[in-house]
Amino acid sequence: MLSAELNTTLQGIAQKLDPESEKGKALSHFLDKGFPTSKWEEWKYTSLKDFNGIDRNWFPKGNSNLPVSADWAELIIRSSDAYLSIEKPSSNEGMEVLSFDEFIQKCPEFQEIWSDKKPILDQNSLYDLNVALAPQHTVLWIKNDVEISKAILHQYQVNSTEKSSSVQSRLLIYLEEGAKVSLMEQQTSTGSADILSNFVQEIFVSKGAQFTYLKDQDFQQGVSHIDHTFIYQAEGSQVDTFTFSLNASLIRNNLHFYIEGSQVVSNLNGLYVPGENQLMDSHTVVDHRMPHAESNELYKGVLLGNATGVFNGKIFVRQDAQKTNAFQSCRNVLASTRATMNTKPQLEIWADDVKCSHGTTTGQLNEEALFYMRSRGISLPAARTLLLLAFVQEVINKVEHPVLRESLTEKIITKIQQSVDLSN
Repeated sequence: MLSAELNTTLQGIAQKLDPESEKGKALSHFLDKGFPTSKWEEWKYTSLKDFNGIDRNWFPKGNSNLPVSADWAELIIRSSDAYLSIEKPSSNEGMEVLSFDEFIQKCPEFQEIWSDKKPILDQNSLYDLNVALAPQHTVLWIKNDVEISKAILHQYQVNSTEKSSSVQSRLLIYLEEGAKVSLMEQQTSTGSADILSNFVQEIFVSKGAQFTYLKDQDFQQGVSHIDHTFIYQAEGSQVDTFTFSLNASLIRNNLHFYIEGSQVVSNLNGLYVPGENQLMDSHTVVDHRMPHAESNELYKGVLLGNATGVFNGKIFVRQDAQKTNAFQSCRNVLASTRATMNTKPQLEIWADDVKCSHGTTTGQLNEEALFYMRSRGISLPAARTLLLLAFVQEVINKVEHPVLRESLTEKIITKIQQSVDLSN
C-alpha cells in the first residue's frame, strides 16, 4: 500500500488528468496496486515494498546539455531526467526521429498496428506508472528496405537531484519491411541522490527486417532501474538482443518477445555481474504464436560480494506454433559465499511438433582449475579473474562491434578485480 504522503501526491496528479484517458486510467491502476512486493509472484525476489513509502520528485527538470561522444554513431538520442533530447540524423533520409503524434500523421497505417498489438504478458504496475507520467513517445522510424551500416547510439542518462526523484521515459522503434539496423544503448547516470528510472521501449519489426539491440547498463549505486522492452516480430524478421547489466543498486529487466509471423528468428543474450549490495533481475518472455520460428536464449551471471541475482525465463509455444525450435540456457557462477542466485526457467507447450529445451545451473568456480593455475605461479586473484572472464566471454564474443567487445571486457575485469571479497 502507498504511504499517505505518496498517495496524496499522486492523487493530486490524477486530478489533473482526464479519468477516461489512457494516462488517467493507468494512474488509477497504479494507485490501486502500488509498487510490487514479494507477495507478487513475478516480484518474489525483487520486492519494491519500500518504494511505497517514498515520495519523489515525479517531474524533474530536463537538461539537454549532455556530453556526446561516439564517432561511429549516426544518431544520438540523449535522455536526461524525464525527457529525450534529439540530435536528428543528417546523412540518412531513411531514418526519422519524431514525436508519436508527428509519426502517426506521417505514417497513419501504423495506427492499426498500434491498436492491434497483443496484450502484454505479466503486465505490472510500473508499466502503468510509466504510461501515466511519461512524456509522449519518442519514435525512431526506419523506413522500407533501409540498411544503416553504422550502429545508432542511444545515450540514456538519468541525472539525480538533491531529492529522491523518478524518471519515466518511453521510446518506440518501428522498422518497416526489409529494414536493417543496429542500436547500441548506453544507460548511465550522474549524481548521488536516490533515483527510480522507469523506461519502456516498444519495438515493431516488420516483415523481413533485421534488428540488433545492445544495452550497456552501467549506473551509479543510487539508481534503481526498471527496464521494459516489448518486441513484436513479423514474418521473416530477425532480432538479436544483448543485455549487459553491470552496475546499479537494482536492475529489473523485463524483456518480452511476441513472435507473430513464421520464419522468425529471436536471439536473446544476457550477462549480469552484480556486486556488493546490488540486485539484478532478468525476466524474459518468448511467446511463439506462429509456426516455423526459432528462439535462442543464453544468459550468464557472475555474482560478487553479497549480490543477489534473479533469472525467470518463460517460453510459450501456442497451439498454432508447430515446427517451433525454442532453446533457453541460464548459467551462473557464485564468486562469493555470500551471493545468492534465484532461477526459474519455465516452458509451456500447446503444440505437438516442436523442439524445445530449457535449463539452468548455478555453482562455484572450479577448484581443480584454480589449483592448476596456482601451481603454475598465477596468484589466486588473477586465477579467479581469468576463470570468470573465460566464463562470460561466450556472451561477449557474440557482439560484432570490436570496440564494444573490448569496452565490456575491460569493465567486467575491473569490477571483478575490485570486488570486496572475491576470495570468499
